[in-house]
Amino acid sequence: MSRTIYYYYNRYAGLVFRYSDSDGNYTCRSYMFYSFHEALQKFRKEFGLEHKRIRLVDLYGKEARICRKCR
Repeated sequence: MSRTIYYYYNRYAGLVFRYSDSDGNYTCRSYMFYSFHEALQKFRKEFGLEHKRIRLVDLYGKEARICRKCR
């Protein structure tokens, strides 16, 4: 199964995560006043994605990366 989290910062300086997978599941959540790492941990915990391999993609930046902690 392919899992991807797209992330970007919106115009209010909130960090937005958009999750989708190959089964058609999709969710979007925004976090303010969290570091990137804290927000990512919180997002993964809320949606049961803590120990799953997920590709992280910065929508306005560099290439995709695989979450090292989840291998």
